[in-house]
Amino acid sequence: MLRRRTSLYAVAICCLLAGNVQATEPAASNWPAGIRLLPGENERSHRSIRAAFREAVSHANECTVSVRSDGSQVALGTIIHADGYVVTKASELPENVTCQLSDGRQVAAKLVALHPDYDLALLKVNASRLPAIHWGDSSQLNAGSWLATTSLTEEPTAIGIVSSPARPLPKPQAMLGVGLEQFGELPRINRVIDGSAAANAGLQIGDVIAKVNGQAMDGPQTVSATIRNLLPGERVSLVIKRRGRSLSIPAILGDATRIGNLEQVELMESLGGPLSQRRTGFPYVLEHDTVLRPKDCGGPLVDLDGNAVGINIARVSRVSSYALPASAIKPILADMMAGKFPAPTNGLALETVSAGE
Repeated sequence: MLRRRTSLYAVAICCLLAGNVQATEPAASNWPAGIRLLPGENERSHRSIRAAFREAVSHANECTVSVRSDGSQVALGTIIHADGYVVTKASELPENVTCQLSDGRQVAAKLVALHPDYDLALLKVNASRLPAIHWGDSSQLNAGSWLATTSLTEEPTAIGIVSSPARPLPKPQAMLGVGLEQFGELPRINRVIDGSAAANAGLQIGDVIAKVNGQAMDGPQTVSATIRNLLPGERVSLVIKRRGRSLSIPAILGDATRIGNLEQVELMESLGGPLSQRRTGFPYVLEHDTVLRPKDCGGPLVDLDGNAVGINIARVSRVSSYALPASAIKPILADMMAGKFPAPTNGLALETVSAGE
């Protein structure tokens, strides 16, 4: 164990030194022939760096599954019990999924529990005697601690460092992006904000909102109160009346704190790659700078000893990803396995947990 940590620390130092050299030297061609620099800190996911973490992630990789739909990965998952219990990111899941294990097997998966606040889904896969993740102590992590995101291969998916230790997040305010007026006994839209969730969903001035997530609306205040209880990135089902017709329209709520030129904000945030649809509203998060794809969320985030200190839950911005710290979710996972957060009776109905009025 000591040898492994010493080796990884040496690699980490070399990465940083290489990054510093590359920042000050004009070109690699100025170096003598045969001299090759290690990748810089902006290239931490280079294969030569990921290879140094093979031993550290060996067990955690065995506990990682690929959650798949129609032949493509939609998320990663973490085996938390040998009897086939897998936790993953709920809002990335379509109606039907299977899981690919690290040994290549494709197994059926059934949703058995759902925790909307943490955007966690518990799956039961058709397999037993599986390797279960070893948990670490996320409370001992400091800013700058090295982390690895697991994969189904020998090497980790990516390498990163802790940006901010585990902390609570204030609850953001969801936004649909409409102005409302009373129209008889129903609320009617008199304004649609450009670039908002309402605009993206195709809502129009004059539409009357009859229901939100199956709940009848009797005025603007009811719509506002209903939206306030939801989260940015959450998918809502709207029933509207338009020119004598009743239409069912889905919308993905925005964030009320990000008003203004929403399209420009989204463009700037996504310069480093696609962002998770649901990326806010988690009670506690561990922030790190690993470059993830949304489909890489749901799997373990491990320390240099290979212990899971969290579950990756969202790619947040160009320079930030969130994990749910192990210290916060271990009791919740136990409750989910005990049946305290049962799945909806209509299967993977995740409209209430997907990623502002």
